[in-house]
Amino acid sequence: MEAIENATSETLKSSYANAAATACLALGHGKSQRNEAEAKRYAEELQARGVEPLEYFDAAEMGTFNGSGSV
Repeated sequence: MEAIENATSETLKSSYANAAATACLALGHGKSQRNEAEAKRYAEELQARGVEPLEYFDAAEMGTFNGSGSV
């Protein structure tokens, strides 16, 4: 993904959902932790832009496992 500061808010929303979904569904602790941290970064950037992100688990339900923006 492009630098977080250069990403559009729509890209950040999608990446946030995908990282949350991957964190929730990953079998390994490391993958879950990395994606949870990445989702938090996306949410913080959205909030800095004045965009309220979805609640974490709501976003996870909308996201795609291993989708764009997940790690």
